[in-house]
Amino acid sequence: MNEIADLRTLFGLMRRQVWTILAFAAAIFLLTLIVVFSVTPRYTAQALLLVDTSSKNLLDPDTASANGLTDNSRVESEVRIIQSDAVLLDVVRDGNLLSDPEFRPGRGAIARVRDLFGGETAPASESVALGSVLASLKDAVRVRREGLTYLITVGVTSQDAEKAARLANLVTTAYVRNQVDGKVAGTIAARNSLQQRVAAAKQLLAEHEIELDAFTASHHDLPGFNIDAVPRISAAGFGTMADGGSAVPSATVTQFYSLQQSSQIARAQYQNLLTRLQDFEAQATLQLADSRVVSQAMAPIDPSYPKTLPILAVMAMVAVGIGLGAAFLREFFVGGFTGEDQVSAVLNIPLAAVVPHQEGSELDKPHGRGLSDTIITAPLSVFSESIRRIRVSVEQALLSRAAFLDDGQEQGIVIMVSSPSHQDGKSTLAASLARTYSRAGKRTLLIDCDLRKPSIHRHVDREPTPAFVNLLRGEPDPGLANIVVTDNATNLSVILGARPAEFPTDDLLMSPKIRALLSRARQHFDYVVIDTPPVDAAVDALYLARLCDAVLFVVRWANTPQSVARKAVAELKANVRDGVPIVAVLNRQDQKKWLSFGGAYSPSRT
Repeated sequence: MNEIADLRTLFGLMRRQVWTILAFAAAIFLLTLIVVFSVTPRYTAQALLLVDTSSKNLLDPDTASANGLTDNSRVESEVRIIQSDAVLLDVVRDGNLLSDPEFRPGRGAIARVRDLFGGETAPASESVALGSVLASLKDAVRVRREGLTYLITVGVTSQDAEKAARLANLVTTAYVRNQVDGKVAGTIAARNSLQQRVAAAKQLLAEHEIELDAFTASHHDLPGFNIDAVPRISAAGFGTMADGGSAVPSATVTQFYSLQQSSQIARAQYQNLLTRLQDFEAQATLQLADSRVVSQAMAPIDPSYPKTLPILAVMAMVAVGIGLGAAFLREFFVGGFTGEDQVSAVLNIPLAAVVPHQEGSELDKPHGRGLSDTIITAPLSVFSESIRRIRVSVEQALLSRAAFLDDGQEQGIVIMVSSPSHQDGKSTLAASLARTYSRAGKRTLLIDCDLRKPSIHRHVDREPTPAFVNLLRGEPDPGLANIVVTDNATNLSVILGARPAEFPTDDLLMSPKIRALLSRARQHFDYVVIDTPPVDAAVDALYLARLCDAVLFVVRWANTPQSVARKAVAELKANVRDGVPIVAVLNRQDQKKWLSFGGAYSPSRT
């Protein structure tokens, strides 16, 4: 049941504050629309790269290989290389971004302020401008690896869809070109290093050839010697060897053989280095990139920012949430009371009745008798019926009170009418309620205890008199009959106030005089209705609340601040006797709600 009650309370709040919710939600949503459609759209074009981690050699295709252990690091490294300054600087130059308004540096705030005062600002240097454009391009480029695959997505965001696609393709082109250029540069660097080794090997070979030729020339018997037999003869170990009739010492043959071997080794090394040099020279022109473009970037159709539909959907929910928050604040903290359930929920007291707004109150006619005459002139009006409903609610509240039932109704009932602030209509309701009791045949006394701003005399068409104030100030008691006047229209007994007091009146209402007066009034009247000052304006009502049997608390529709009303109710609860009921009245509600009621029960249809 508590859950159902909470839901009803929530729906009641939404129903009462529906216009607040709609106003805030519409304002937030409209502001979102303005912002979304005023923001310059940005487009993101994406190209797709595939990284091939296997080594490539066109001169020897069988040497291609891959290492799965290092592939992951290799691909992540390529992602960082694409975002490097070297690649993006090529894009800046290839795309001529230094002259592009979207990327070129603008004039800063300091420069613009200096221009206002006639100062001159030196133009940014080329390096500064290039750095600024490079930073802007870095912000526009997004590179990511697609999971654990060998695919890399390169995205570029721009205000122009075509430009975004062009720049994305320029990034991939520059990256692939730099990759090939890097491999070519590495091959050329290796070739240049190898060229130095080839030159050294050539020099070493020449030295060995010269040394061998010199040795051969210095031994005349070697030309006729069988050179091919040197290894075999040297292995035999003879002191002298004869070949073809010539005797050659073994030491000479061994030295000759050593020089010959050194020359052959130098020649072989030179040939190997020369072959490798030729391979490097060929590879320098046959390099392939390790990455290739799988899919070129195309001009996007829809902008990547702002995401209109998702933003509007989210902001619609946010707008409704803000509207509900504003409704909650207005319901419980800021705004006035605009619903019957709201009064009970906020003030935590029962609502006796809702009184419609009508022209003719004492506020509208300060010198006339006012709206309370409606009780007499139009007893079947909606206003009159609402006053009778107040009377019934007060009686029900009193009957539910144990102390009241034990008392047996032997004495009159004192009803205090107050409000949290001025212009809530409490005096009109006090006079109207008293007249209703009087017309019902009840002996009723109406006392104007709003000594600072008395107004009951307007409703009974009498002049204010100081008799009541003089009694409270300690003058001799002239007797109840001498300070009471009669309302000729309803035979209502009234104690009028004097002119607006220019002194504190709370001391008068704290005196035993007022307690004695009310005690006598209980003995002679069935109902005593007291009109008091607003609780927020003076403490007078708090003293009088201690002497009453019921309190009628009047709040004005859509006008009385909730915080003020809550504070006033709390103060009244702290001052009334235990069990004394406090009932609320929502006064001066928009009369449109009551048209159907008045149309059905107007005097013309009875």
